[in-house]
Amino acid sequence: MAQTLIEEVFEEIRKINGNFDGTSIPHSDEFLRTTSSSLGVEPELVKTVIRVLIHSHRIFSIEIIHEDTVREIPGVDGYVIAEISVVRRLKNVFQQEMMHAYNVQFSKNYLVHQIIKEIFPVIRSFNGTPLGEAANKAIMLEELERLMEKNYNEYTDDYKEKLFAREISKANLEKLIEKKEKPAKPVAAPKSVVVQKKSAPRATRAMDTKTYGDFLSKKNRYPLSRILNIYGIDFFYKVNLRNYQFVYLKQLISDGQISKRSDLLHLRDMLRTVRANASADKNLGEHLDDIFDLEKAIVHHLYFSGNDAPR
Repeated sequence: MAQTLIEEVFEEIRKINGNFDGTSIPHSDEFLRTTSSSLGVEPELVKTVIRVLIHSHRIFSIEIIHEDTVREIPGVDGYVIAEISVVRRLKNVFQQEMMHAYNVQFSKNYLVHQIIKEIFPVIRSFNGTPLGEAANKAIMLEELERLMEKNYNEYTDDYKEKLFAREISKANLEKLIEKKEKPAKPVAAPKSVVVQKKSAPRATRAMDTKTYGDFLSKKNRYPLSRILNIYGIDFFYKVNLRNYQFVYLKQLISDGQISKRSDLLHLRDMLRTVRANASADKNLGEHLDDIFDLEKAIVHHLYFSGNDAPR
């Protein structure tokens, strides 16, 4: 079971690395969430698997976004298969991404070495921006290419297998999996109590709850700030995304009614999930332009508006 789980995680990273665009490196936040869901395991177990793969020299982990608690920016890592051909190809992909991002931000067509020379001393000032993410990937991939060329013997299949055998033993994955899968011991009911078998509860969506009815009755009578205080930003987003209210959410951001950085980052993550599930919702295709416009509004306010006021 442990071997199968590790190989599935590894192959998922390989598949994503096979893309020829800016999505070629999985980001830790989204990857942990989607992979744990698709494999039916806890995110912590996926984290353990990733550590085994890193320590076995089967994948690399690179920092994409540096954690900044002051600006409420969570750290994000990326995963790359430790094969020289993959690293070289991705290096070329993200050098192009970096040049494009630099041109978008500064309207200058600089070459790779010119961009790195200019921004490397102040790379943290671009933390969390499209340029910062692309630059981190391009720079780290070039460093990894040099590392693999210099220490070639540490990335051969035989060496990786030796490390893998050691790391999988240290991680004790089989026991972790068994612990996660072991059903809880049933507690005997008192003899005086008649226990009736109930069907498993159906997963509850935000729109299926009594709270949703209360929300509808108040949303047009109360100011937005009060609605958010009552129901929370997560519930507010879920209801509006489920109702395809992308234009409305964009307007709230443009008007500055939603401006807290953590709220904008949360909405960006939720939109990624919406797009990932587009194939399961045939009506979503009619709103792709609105989703794109909403994402642009989020990025603009995150990185270029200079407005990070709390809501």
